[in-house]
Amino acid sequence: MTFKKIATLEELWQGEKKGMIVEGKHVLLIHFNEAIYAYEDRCAHKGVALSEGTLSGQTLICSAHHWQYDICSGKGTNPSSASLKKFPVRVDNGDILVDLDVVT
Repeated sequence: MTFKKIATLEELWQGEKKGMIVEGKHVLLIHFNEAIYAYEDRCAHKGVALSEGTLSGQTLICSAHHWQYDICSGKGTNPSSASLKKFPVRVDNGDILVDLDVVT
């Protein structure tokens, strides 16, 4: 695994999401309940950037067609058959590190 620093906790507050392009990959970071989650910034439905969507509690809602995802697991809640591509994340001394070579 090759973790790369892509942000800091100072740049991503609790309850916030942020889309970015890192090494040509569209990445969505979410800070929720003291944990950081990283997903491909792309709705499973039509590929719309989820960073343009909204957070409602633990649910991420796509701005285009309102598909919904559980931000802790990346699994679809509406529809349940959908899922997001997730990147491994770790936090080290306030730095957010993501392995962009591994997608689960």
